[in-house]
Parts: sequence; C-alpha cells; structure tokens
Amino acid sequence: MNNVQFRSNIILFFIITILFFVSISAFDPFISSYATTLGISPAVIGTIMGGTGLASLIFRFPLGVLSDVLNKRKVFIQVGLLITVVGWIIAFIEPNATTLYLGKFLDGITGSTWVIYTVMFASYFGPKNAAKAVALLTLADYVGALMGSAVGGIVAENFSYPHTFLVAVFAASIAFILIFFLKEQKAPVNKEKYDKKIIIEQITDKKLWVISLLAVIAQMALFGMRDTFTPLVARDLGADAIALSWLSNTYKISAGAAAALCGVFFYKKMGLVNTAVLGAFLQFVAAILIPFAPSLSLLFTLQALSGVAFALNFTVLMSLSIVNVPARKQSTRMGFFQSVYSFGIFFGPVMMGILTEAFSRNLSFLIIGILSAISGVLIKLYIKPKPIEKQNPRSEIGHDNTWEITKNSQVD
Repeated sequence: MNNVQFRSNIILFFIITILFFVSISAFDPFISSYATTLGISPAVIGTIMGGTGLASLIFRFPLGVLSDVLNKRKVFIQVGLLITVVGWIIAFIEPNATTLYLGKFLDGITGSTWVIYTVMFASYFGPKNAAKAVALLTLADYVGALMGSAVGGIVAENFSYPHTFLVAVFAASIAFILIFFLKEQKAPVNKEKYDKKIIIEQITDKKLWVISLLAVIAQMALFGMRDTFTPLVARDLGADAIALSWLSNTYKISAGAAAALCGVFFYKKMGLVNTAVLGAFLQFVAAILIPFAPSLSLLFTLQALSGVAFALNFTVLMSLSIVNVPARKQSTRMGFFQSVYSFGIFFGPVMMGILTEAFSRNLSFLIIGILSAISGVLIKLYIKPKPIEKQNPRSEIGHDNTWEITKNSQVD
C-alpha cells in the first residue's frame, strides 16, 4: 500500500470510527433520566444500562475468533452497524423498559465490533506500531462520543429524548455506506492454520487475565457512573438535557486530553505502571465525592477528574493487551480482553442500581471508589514492564517481553 492509499484509508477509517461512536453514544447521557420519567426503578435502569455489557461479554470474544478464522474485518463492522440501526428504530417507535433494554443489548453487539475496529486499524500500521495505532484510534473514540452526546443534547432539548435514538440511526447508516470505500488490509497468509491452539493460548495467558480483570473494574466505574448514576445526581441538582449532554462531554473531553498526553507526557514522566495507578486512585477520589457534590459546577469538575482517571488507567491496560501481537492472533486476543472487561460494563450499572435501591446511591458510589483503589494497588503489585532494551519485537503472544507479572504475584 503506497502512502496516498495509506493516508486515505487512515482518514476514512478514522471518520467511520467517529460515526461508530456517535451511533453508540448519542443517547447514553439521557437514558437513565428518560427511564426515570417512564417510572422505571433504579434496579431496572441499572439492568437496562448493563445490557450493553452483557451483549459484549457474550459476543466480543467469538467475534474476534471468527474474524481471525475468516481473515475478514469489514463485513463484521457493517453487520454491527445495521444491528444498531434496527435496535434504535424499534426503541423510537415503542419506548418502554423492554425496548430500551433491547436497544442497549443490540448496542452491545454493535459495540462488540470494536474488537474488529481496533485490529483492522492496527493492520495499517504493522505489529511494531500497534500501540501508536491504538492511541490514535482511542482519540476517535473520544471525538465520536463527544460529538454523539453534543448532538444528542441538542436534539433532546429541541425535540425529545427518544429522538436521540435517530441520531444513532443516522450516524450508523452513514458509516455503513462509507465502509464500502475502505480498503481492507488482509493479514498475510500463514502456513500454520488457525485452530483451537490459538484460542487456548490466549485464555490460558496469565498476563492477559491480569490486565483483563483490572480492566473490569475500570469499566465498572465508567458505565456505572458516567452515563447511569452521575446523570441522576445532576438531575437532582437541576440539570436539563443540554447540561446532561455536557456532563457526559466533560468526561469525554478530559479523558481524550489525558489519553493524548499519555504517550508524550505521562508515560515519559511516570512510566506505564504509575500512570495506571494514578488513574485508579483519581477514580477513587472522584467516585466518593460525586454523590455529595453541592452544585453542578463542582459535579462537572469531578466528572472531568473521573474522565482523566479512566483514560490514564485504561489506556495503559488496553495498550498492554495488543503490543507485539502477530496480526493473525490480534482479533482473538483483543476479543478475549474486551469480552472479559465487558463484565464490568454489565455489572457496574447493575451493581450500582441494586445498591441504590436496597441502600443508597451514596453507598453505590463508595463501593465503586473502593474497587478502583484496590485495582490501583493490584496494578502496582502485579504488573512490571520490562526495560525497553530487553524487549523482543519478534516475540509471540503468550511469550512476549513487553511486560511481566512480578515475582510476588500468586497468579498462575
């Protein structure tokens, strides 16, 4: 692929990824508030919001495996976009607890194709530059989510909350069409056939399990707080639809800025491990303070802190999951990583919903904060990157030299 083709594919893919995130985020800042107006209880709201995580938990790993087996990426992305179109048209026509849950569940299937986006985009850069590709695509994540919630806020304020579902439908439809113009970079054909050994290699890799389980806690904080119960705190403080959209945008802007600074500042000044640890403990601070915010201005500040915290923590974990991974195994490994952490997408809102209904919202935030602090301790104890000069760029997954579990770890 020449430079012109490379640049055109990168730009087009970046735009498609932005539209993808618009399609799965335009409605998120408003669903919990809208569900409340429909008389839906906190526990059910948590279950609705957790539907995305449940679908991701089920589908991400199989999608990654199937993509590697077939050596195809584009078709999976297109099917995912069509699924979200169908789900949110149904929810728009007949909004209730069942259709909202269906929409979020189908949204989780669409979100599961993020595995494919990540691997397909990295294929344009090559294995040695996979971390750079992940960082760049993460920026598209934040830009798309920011655009989605901003446009969604305008639409919700001028029309209604359900009309934000149509924003998702429109964005997904445009992305579906643009995919036809994207050139797919196929992985080189390897004499070694794809078989169950590759799958077993990933699911028995203790390093991958460590970072995946740590990512579960990060996702619990993200989906339990940002778009599920933090908006309810804002609503109690008098926030309207525009304020709710910008509450979500504040998170995304701060997270995007922090992610962009990871490679050029935080990693150089603090290293990978300390960057992730800082993120985990900042999340602890934000979580325990958010339910007690006395004003919207302070809540916005804490939301920004929460965004920075997530980016510093999760960007490190995601990068470690794909660095030095052979192309033919990337979808399988990334699919496993994303499937495991999807439990956090599901369980975070569900747990907070149950705790809120049974005890109090304050306690639900406190539990999320404590779990975040524990994850910071575990990152410091169990993850130890090796010096750059000792890394082996030809290493295979399951035997790479990028990082190791410290000797005091009891993970086997």
